[in-house]
Amino acid sequence: MRRLVTIGILILLSASLFAQENPAKKLKDIQLGSMAAPSPIKIDGKLNEWGNNFQAYNRSTRLLYILSNDEKYIYLTAKSTDFTTTAKIIAGGITLTINTDGKKKSKDGYAITFPVIEHPERLAGGMSNRFENRNAGADTQLMRAVHERTILAAKQIKVLGIKSIPDTIISIYNEEGIKTAINFDGAALTFEMAVPLRLLNLKVDNAKEMAYNVTLTGFKIPGRSPGGGGGGGGGGGGAGGRNALDFMDLVTPSDFWGKYTLAKKD
Repeated sequence: MRRLVTIGILILLSASLFAQENPAKKLKDIQLGSMAAPSPIKIDGKLNEWGNNFQAYNRSTRLLYILSNDEKYIYLTAKSTDFTTTAKIIAGGITLTINTDGKKKSKDGYAITFPVIEHPERLAGGMSNRFENRNAGADTQLMRAVHERTILAAKQIKVLGIKSIPDTIISIYNEEGIKTAINFDGAALTFEMAVPLRLLNLKVDNAKEMAYNVTLTGFKIPGRSPGGGGGGGGGGGGAGGRNALDFMDLVTPSDFWGKYTLAKKD
């Protein structure tokens, strides 16, 4: 129990540094329609190409996101401005599951998770003593340190359901063409993922409606049931986020389903 409390405190220390920001406009809970990806795209976690053009703000996961595609890739672009959501992403990553049969079922789907970080509870380790005699300068310095440690630790991707990739865990520097990155835009965590359509047996020319799921697993406690899906553990709060970490939410998966048809090039 003491270890779990320590883990919770460490994640709280890192997550509580991220300030809040409001989206420019009210958005739908689930993205409606397809979107052609901008060109060119560099998967670096910096969302310059997207022009803050988020297509939805999902209240179950508290994620701003865009699902888009070009002729070669499907892209998930996301942003977190919420304390707990950012901590959940650091702890368990974001999983994009695609069911090409159009069924809202993870079974027989293709699932890609990023980031996969070993011992995420250690990201803020060794920093807690700096909270004695806190000041704005120290907070900014500590926030930057947590950001840098998170980016450096995010070196692995989990892949399930893709027959051509037998290994469950692969490097971000992989030969399969899956591209991922996280970064920080001021206080917010930013996320990009590009998955080759060929790995999903998809082509723009004969596109059909697919189902997709976005899951935040959160922090896993040994011996604790991961809980159900269907957007549990999330909800509440606006896109501006909350100013305190919700530990129960941190350890409870949250997710949502949507439908998408590949956009054809004009």
